[in-house]
Amino acid sequence: MSHRDGDVRLSTVIMTHPARADRAQALADQLVKLSPALVVDTGEPGRGNLGNAVRAWAAVGTDATHHLVLQDDVIPCDGFADQLHRAVRARPDDAVSLFCEWGSRTANLVRAAAWQGWSWARAVDVYTPSQGLVLPRQAALDFAASVADPTGADDLALSAHLRGTGRRTLVTVPNLVEHDDHLSLTGNGFQGLRHAACPAADDTPVDFGTAVAGDGLAWVPWASWMRVHAEWFFCGDEGELTWLGDFADTRLPAGLRKADLAERFYADLAAADPAVAEAVSELTLFEYWTTYFALGLTMPDTARPEPGPLAELAFATAFPGLFRRYLPAATVEALRAPAGRFAASAFRQGAEAILERPHPGWHAA
Repeated sequence: MSHRDGDVRLSTVIMTHPARADRAQALADQLVKLSPALVVDTGEPGRGNLGNAVRAWAAVGTDATHHLVLQDDVIPCDGFADQLHRAVRARPDDAVSLFCEWGSRTANLVRAAAWQGWSWARAVDVYTPSQGLVLPRQAALDFAASVADPTGADDLALSAHLRGTGRRTLVTVPNLVEHDDHLSLTGNGFQGLRHAACPAADDTPVDFGTAVAGDGLAWVPWASWMRVHAEWFFCGDEGELTWLGDFADTRLPAGLRKADLAERFYADLAAADPAVAEAVSELTLFEYWTTYFALGLTMPDTARPEPGPLAELAFATAFPGLFRRYLPAATVEALRAPAGRFAASAFRQGAEAILERPHPGWHAA
């Protein structure tokens, strides 16, 4: 059954596994307004979740204009159904993701959006964030029909299909679902905790009629939680997305390369909570700081002088997103706010730097 709100008629399913069916049912009980159906994985162990995803995406309601697939380990925000319909009405032709994890490339654009007071960020990772994803009806059916080998991960297959068909994926800011991080069924436990980049704090109605952070961006700065180096990653609409990037100096402009940034970095470090430098070496903190300085540089126009209302929350997830595998959880939690302010200061300096905007080479022509 589809739930209607204006021109949007939304059908909803929850992907689950027999081992977690009780959790999926509890989630469905929370979302009675959306009348979600459960799609239980009946495939052989070790084959990934793509087969079940195909069944979930094929289960579009007969009269639905859009289809939502939720994974069973999400926590919907307050006022979820209303916020969800508001988002889909604003972007009816796009793939709308309701979550991105705090250490992803996309999370950096979520932070840029939060600074600007915008409610959208482009998804720019190799995979499509699929913990909660809405597709237009035909896009959902086309994806399900396109999968020849239902083995592997749904997020990689979704990315390949959506990019191949020219449909962009946008992430809501704030994220409308949180990840209730439990033991991964798809082999992702080694990644550490994967929480929302900018969780919704309450049910205040979100204005989804805003610009999109990352529109036109072809290279995004990011520090991988596996390598912890400031790098640039290709994120253009055409071409291959890769797991490895180019080191920061390869794309930083003359006069703003890492050797030129030491004075700025040390000034910010001196102003930061001393506990940040006590927990992480200067060398590693410089990579973290440089990433957010570069993110500020990529702003295509003058950034707003004062950050938007969600910026503090979004930047507070930057440190745990990068260091969740390397530091005790208590340390990561204690440093969220001060390390977030440290990153925000770097972003502000990059956004205020004098250079041609949008800078050639970072944005699509």
